[in-house]
Amino acid sequence: MKLYLVNNSFQWECPHPSEELRLKSIDYCCVSSNARPRLVVVVDTEEEFNWASERSRTNRSVRSLAQITRFQEIADRYGIAPVYVVDYPVASQREACRPLQEIHRSGRCVIGAHLHPWVNPPFEEPVNNRNSFPGNLPRFLEAEKLLLLGERIGEQFGIQPTIYKAGRYGMGVNTASILEQQGYEVDLSICPHMDYSAEGGPDFDGVSAWPFWFGKSRRLLELPLTIGFTGMLRSWGNLLHRMASRRALVRFHTIGIMARLRLLDKIWLSPEGYLSAEHIRLVRALHQDGLRIFSFAFHSPSVQPGNTPYVSSEADLKRFLSRCCKFFDFFMGDLGGIPSTPLELKGRLGGSDL
Repeated sequence: MKLYLVNNSFQWECPHPSEELRLKSIDYCCVSSNARPRLVVVVDTEEEFNWASERSRTNRSVRSLAQITRFQEIADRYGIAPVYVVDYPVASQREACRPLQEIHRSGRCVIGAHLHPWVNPPFEEPVNNRNSFPGNLPRFLEAEKLLLLGERIGEQFGIQPTIYKAGRYGMGVNTASILEQQGYEVDLSICPHMDYSAEGGPDFDGVSAWPFWFGKSRRLLELPLTIGFTGMLRSWGNLLHRMASRRALVRFHTIGIMARLRLLDKIWLSPEGYLSAEHIRLVRALHQDGLRIFSFAFHSPSVQPGNTPYVSSEADLKRFLSRCCKFFDFFMGDLGGIPSTPLELKGRLGGSDL
């Protein structure tokens, strides 16, 4: 099953010949090609857990947040106010929140909500892969978990969160209406060109990185992750990458060969697993296509060695932070871009000021 945006509402439907027409119903934001590029930095602020093992309700350690200032100091140098989307284990532990509270009080960051269902009460569903995508839960349960998370965030930070990012990018058929009902304004969950349907999650295959309006009242702003293709064959990137991902071709390492030959490479705008040169190639390509709003994202446990596959040592962490600096240098320098926040962008896009 594939997640479609039909008449500005998310629906689960089987693909059919009119798929292209349905996708054209997306209400993309209008941004002038003369607009300066804008960068949003998003940090999935969450507990540490072994990404290769089964999820557990007992994973509540958030010790890595003691090191978040190592990244924040970099953000400060570039005038970036990161969006820390925090989940329940973070919001429910006072010690974990203290570093973020200080940053937030000084106006140097934005706080949003990040729903990991397996560690977010009420605990009424079994813990499994399918239920790790919040959009798969019954509407009442998805809504109640998000409501309790918002209350915890309010207790710790004195705000009502209005920015949301679903854990595991798990948008579902009820998510838009729940966000509208609870007063959210911006969503950061869409993961372009990725397909999680094998695990029971959403299929974003063919969805682009362009921002759009959605929801019944069309007042919710979607700022997708910045994921796209580079290389000589990038115009057919989604089709070719999907074909190369088929089981019959995986054993020939077709995706890796195309990337090494600079024919086609799918890149995430993230320091987790991607190099500065790749970030720059991706942003140059998408900027040439007309994209002017970019999202740079990673997970908070990566700021401490040993928590994620991307940072296993202090040397890895230095390289990780260096990638952030090199990309910010490029974006604010060579590209002439400026930092922004989701709510600022919503205000400008709603006023046609971009």
